[in-house]
Amino acid sequence: MRASHLYDASSGEHVPFDWANLRPLLESQAAVERAVGRLDAEEA
Repeated sequence: MRASHLYDASSGEHVPFDWANLRPLLESQAAVERAVGRLDAEEA
């Protein structure tokens, strides 16, 4: 197992992680989508 991979201890599944923002990738993706949504709303 590579040290850069995180795993859910209960399921044994790989957890994608955003190492730049130090949070799970799904949280980072949601933050990006919210920011893009705000930009789109400002342009409208």
